Amino acid sequence: MRNIIVFLFICGQLFSGSSVCSAAAPAPVHATGTFEFAGTEVGQTYPFAKVHADIVGRNLSEKSLQIERIVPRDPSGVLIRFTPSLVKAGESFSAGLDLTLNETLGRFAHYFDIYARGETEPVDGFVVRGFADWLVSPSGTDIDFGTFDVSKAVTRVIPIEVRPGVSVRLVGIEKPSAYFNAQVVQDGKALQLASREDAPWSSFDENLLVKTDSSLQPLVAFRLRGQARGKVVPSLDPLDFGLLREGQSAELIVVLNDVSGKPLEVGEVTAKSRMKVETSVTDCLPVNPSCKNLKVRYPPMNMLGTTGGVLEIELPDYKHDLYVRFGAIGIGKNTQIRSLADDFKAAQEDQKSISSVLRSSVAKAPVTKAVPATMSTPEGTGPLLKWQVTNEYDIYGYEIYRSDAESGPYERVSEKIIERLEGDPEAGSIYQWRDNSAKAGQTYWYYIDIVYNRGRKQQFTSPQKVVAK
Repeated sequence: MRNIIVFLFICGQLFSGSSVCSAAAPAPVHATGTFEFAGTEVGQTYPFAKVHADIVGRNLSEKSLQIERIVPRDPSGVLIRFTPSLVKAGESFSAGLDLTLNETLGRFAHYFDIYARGETEPVDGFVVRGFADWLVSPSGTDIDFGTFDVSKAVTRVIPIEVRPGVSVRLVGIEKPSAYFNAQVVQDGKALQLASREDAPWSSFDENLLVKTDSSLQPLVAFRLRGQARGKVVPSLDPLDFGLLREGQSAELIVVLNDVSGKPLEVGEVTAKSRMKVETSVTDCLPVNPSCKNLKVRYPPMNMLGTTGGVLEIELPDYKHDLYVRFGAIGIGKNTQIRSLADDFKAAQEDQKSISSVLRSSVAKAPVTKAVPATMSTPEGTGPLLKWQVTNEYDIYGYEIYRSDAESGPYERVSEKIIERLEGDPEAGSIYQWRDNSAKAGQTYWYYIDIVYNRGRKQQFTSPQKVVAK
């Protein structure tokens, strides 16, 4: 008799009330208008890995197109091998792409535009997609130091957590930090960070890259956030100008204080940004020699989307600069700003206003129940695991872990993440996986992890015991 373990779990809301369950994975071949593309799915890989894609684009139009170039929207880490060619109706062109991934975990997408001879706008485009798994858990690599004084040493030891059953060690610093001295400790199992006395006086949000001994995930990105304060402290950092409509300007004042009580001298203020930002320095009121007001004025907005930069404030007495970030979001003149709370309230009021006749007909409307997608039964004789999931929004897939003992250690026995079945995410899916590597007569313990689209993982079942037949 074959072993069968059955699990049932339901996705819902976690912690902050955000949905934990997402849309189905995109099809590997898709039409985007002029061309139909194949080879755009690169599958599962790891952060900072090098991946290759062989793209084939078939001309769906009724005319020939002289394809001149393929342009990545983000050129960093992208190498394109493509020969300009005339593509007749129904025929295809090919291109080879080499991508070096960044620190992004979970689903990723790289966008490319295709240009034909004589055309200033792209005739079409495609998206290379994949999923970046991890060996070093991201849960402990996002470190918020808060606000600290650069003259007082701050030291932390950050242990790394790796995927169960995997051995990964840190071996050296690839990209150092401007705010912390970093070194690998505990035989590669932790990173020690010590604040630098010469750190810039500013808020910061940077990536410190550390090398590993793994060819799968050669680097780990530690995100360091906080504010390093020196003798002069700004009242605001960053400066948030909020939403600015096209043609609208705005003004904010930053109060600069010398915390040592010395008279404060402010030298040149340089705004590094795409938009020309006006600044002026005045005395504080009431007058205080240790205090200055820095007025920052955004000119009439002429860009859409996020804009911003950094103010470099010269402090001659300290032979040091103070840095303050600033930003705004440009929107169109006629852009409507909606409140979700107001929309929800209006929807409730609309529901109350429905006539009783209409309400009755709505209540009696037949409801079609969606059928869960079902995975076919795998071949073999090893233990068979079955599980059903409903509401699979935000889910990428599942992992199977196994151990010889309930207390572990465990390791992943599913070769890759088992991707979510394509179907109605609300209806969910029924999954089956067979452990054909199990030895007859051996006792095992299994549990299932759920993997979310952004790379986060969570154990969803407790270990279950089975004796392989």
